[in-house]
Amino acid sequence: MPATDLRNVELRERDVSLLADLLESRVMTLDHVRSLHFPGKDEMAKKRVQRLKAAGFIAGRPRRIGEPLILHLTWKGYASLKEAGHVGDDLHLTPKAFKRRMAVSGMTLTHELMIGDVRTAFTTAMRENKRFELLDFDVWPRRYDFSVHRGHASVPMKPDGHVRFMEKGKDEDTEYDFFLEVDTGSETLERVVEKCLNYREHFRSGGYAESRGGKRDEQKAYPFRVLVIVRSAERRNNLAERLLQTQPPFSTMILVTTQAECVRDPLGDIWMTAAAWRETRDFHLRSITE
Repeated sequence: MPATDLRNVELRERDVSLLADLLESRVMTLDHVRSLHFPGKDEMAKKRVQRLKAAGFIAGRPRRIGEPLILHLTWKGYASLKEAGHVGDDLHLTPKAFKRRMAVSGMTLTHELMIGDVRTAFTTAMRENKRFELLDFDVWPRRYDFSVHRGHASVPMKPDGHVRFMEKGKDEDTEYDFFLEVDTGSETLERVVEKCLNYREHFRSGGYAESRGGKRDEQKAYPFRVLVIVRSAERRNNLAERLLQTQPPFSTMILVTTQAECVRDPLGDIWMTAAAWRETRDFHLRSITE
């Protein structure tokens, strides 16, 4: 049975999905809500969001004139999900923990919204694609964070997302796993490269295989790649160049693209590996020296 607000709003199935999504994502723009939960029904999305806001299930962050509406879940919205049995045992939060979960600072907001743009782009693209099916796009690090040993230290990693999708084949389907890193440019390039090294160690050590239920010596049975989205083509090229300078150099594990390209066509020919950058760079150098 749907959860009911005692005043005037009955939570429908789509509402529950939206509230649960806000619990996971922390913040979403109205455009994210439209694309993910009301495809092709912009006016319906606007009216339903207004209704849920008026009932106190969701709220908007303070904004200036001209700024987009950014939504977040309220304690009432979370409590309604929990009371109706839509919150798993691992997501039972105290009011204090919930407040901490929903606290997104101004500096973090750009990063979180960029993750939302990427997730929306993938979800929309795969919804309309006959070749691929999105199995999961998780953006709550507690479900897939890990630590690796580098030297004598244990290094914690909290990826921005974990993505799984399936490619449909004539004879059998193939599943692919990806970690997601969104780079707003606030970190140094060296820090981004360090993260890539940590992912490589997570694979090499068998940590990922173990997290998927396998054994540490079964790394090859549990492959994954890392999607890195940056703000500009210059940043993408610089990162690819630095990945070639690591020892050993990266080849195809890290896939890099720009935010604009990802939002426009995440399934397109937009992803650059270090190996592809090497070929492009070498070709360019030959073309101007021959």
